[in-house]
Amino acid sequence: MPSMAYAQQQRRSPLLPVLIIIIVVLVILAIVETVYFSNTASQLAEAQEELESVQGDLDEAQKTNDTLVEQTDLKGDDLIEWRNAQGRLAFLGDESGKVAYLTFDDGPCDANTPQLLETLKENDAVATWFVLADDEEYEYLDLDLLADIEAQGCAVGLHDWDHNDDFTFYKGTVKNYFNNDFDKLQEKVEGILGHEVHIMRFVGGSATIGYYNSGIATSLPEEMLKKGNQYFDWNVSAGDSEASEMVDGVVPTDTLIDNVISQAKDFADSDSSICVLMHDNPGKTTTVEALPKIIKGLKDLGYSFGILDESKGGYYQQVIGG
Repeated sequence: MPSMAYAQQQRRSPLLPVLIIIIVVLVILAIVETVYFSNTASQLAEAQEELESVQGDLDEAQKTNDTLVEQTDLKGDDLIEWRNAQGRLAFLGDESGKVAYLTFDDGPCDANTPQLLETLKENDAVATWFVLADDEEYEYLDLDLLADIEAQGCAVGLHDWDHNDDFTFYKGTVKNYFNNDFDKLQEKVEGILGHEVHIMRFVGGSATIGYYNSGIATSLPEEMLKKGNQYFDWNVSAGDSEASEMVDGVVPTDTLIDNVISQAKDFADSDSSICVLMHDNPGKTTTVEALPKIIKGLKDLGYSFGILDESKGGYYQQVIGG
């Protein structure tokens, strides 16, 4: 007959598996709790980083808004004086930080624009197009590409209605320039894009106006600003339209790269922004070829890339107004 102690031991033994199960459950709960709080901490850290990023974007947007408000409040001679200061500093180097504004004149066209956009996308860069609009006179123009340009985060600005070789648009009055060229250009481009466009580049740059008509050399740029538009000359040129540098009708690829990078170095030394002049019309094949190395060379100098808008300094090549 079993002893009393043995019988008691037999009655207690079923509790042992239960205790083991409880211990295992507690261990699992502890592990789950540790993982949960670890993940929560990680998520909180990520949320904090996102919040800081959003705050940075908000601060930048506020600065841009303040600039635009300042511009809006200025009228007449005060506006001209403010723009002169911005443009002159930007042209000479203003220590505003190394931002490169790549620009293309005379397009858009099927021959080059899609390739330029692809290169920009592949190299995480953006640019601004100053476009023409008379696609009946210039059959190479493909204004449907304007939407593609903006869809990729690039910007569209205004150049001229037809860019004729005689520069007749400068040979009349200021009123004639707007009535016969700029207003038509602006209306057509805005109609295609569905929004207002208030950035532009004078054909040949603002300094060229006086060469063809000294009577409107300063009054035309002044009126452009007073109408709420900002114009952009440039402080770096690829030289892709310089006849003196052409070989068999084009400027060699290496020459374009050297032109941009050598000029950009001076501005990089003073931690200043640059506005780079290039062209996007048929025949500029070497511009397309040079763009990847131009972007790389500018990145090596520490430049990031931006698009132009009416809050940016105009890179003016001359001082206007009194």
